[in-house]
This record gives sequence, C-alpha cells and structure tokens, in this order.
Amino acid sequence: MATPKKDVDAWAATLAQGQSVPFLFSRGKTVGLIIVSLIFVFIGLLMGLGGSLLWMIIGWVAVVFFLLGCVVLVRRLFTRVPGLTVSPEGIAMKTAKAGVVPWSEILDIHPVKQNSNVFIEMVITTDEAERQAAAGLGVAELPTEDGNSKLVLWAPNGFAVGKPELCYWLEQEHSTRASV
Repeated sequence: MATPKKDVDAWAATLAQGQSVPFLFSRGKTVGLIIVSLIFVFIGLLMGLGGSLLWMIIGWVAVVFFLLGCVVLVRRLFTRVPGLTVSPEGIAMKTAKAGVVPWSEILDIHPVKQNSNVFIEMVITTDEAERQAAAGLGVAELPTEDGNSKLVLWAPNGFAVGKPELCYWLEQEHSTRASV
C-alpha cells in the first residue's frame, strides 16, 4: 500500500479501520545519501593512497565506513520494508528490535529539533526500555528540567512522508489511544 505523503486524514481512517499504516523510506533521499557516501569513499581513497601514514589510515577507515553505509542504503533502496508501521496495537520501527512498541508503553511523542534536523522522539516506560534494551536496541536516557530523566526512542529519518504531518498525527493517535 502506498501511503499518501501528507494526508493525515487518510492515515487516521486506515488506522480506524483496524489496518496498519506503513511508512516507507524515500527513494530520492536514499539515492542522495548513496551519492554523498560515494563522494566520501572517493575522498577516502584519495587520502588513503597518498600523504602521511595518519592520512592513509584515516582515508582507509573512511572508505570502509562509507562503503558499509552504501551497502545498507542500497539494501534500503531495493527492499521495500517499512521503516515505521503504525497499527492499532502500537508503533513498529525497523530499529526497534523487540517488535511493536505498544501504545500503553509510550508516555509522550513529540518533535525534537537538533541543528536543522527534526526527530520524532517517543518517551517510553521503564518496562519498555528494558524490553528494547534486552533485544539489543540502545535506549537513550535524557535529563529533564526537573532533575529526573526520561527514556526515549527516536523514529528513523528519511521517510517518504512529511515529517511535521507524521509527528502531528502520531501525537494525536497517542493522545487518543493513551486515554482509552
């Protein structure tokens, strides 16, 4: 199913019918990242083939790092697996190794701006953080203004939908489903 890019009402209607709403990674953004990675591979090759020993080491490390990144991005380009799936049960992310994060385990969803990029942050319960950590996913612990801390997961970036619309819709669905 192709998810409409900015149609929050269509997403909500699909979810209200009990169906999942998948969000795929953008092919255009993925191709752009592949091109940037290949440019850094080329720069790493130039560094690795000449200059001092330090520059050679840094160059070859860059080549390996960015080639691995290219492999991941090419796989993302040809395997059309959703990076994020919203269902009546909760949110499944490609990065969440323990599976679906139930709505009841999500305390808050909100956008977080870091430099010029906006991330979708999900504050989760301690139980969910332990479940995700046991499956191998790193869960961030961030300090709050009152001196406590919160446990968070971030949704992957690069979806083929508008991030402001997606974040707004997730906030709305969370507030509806958390109060039920």
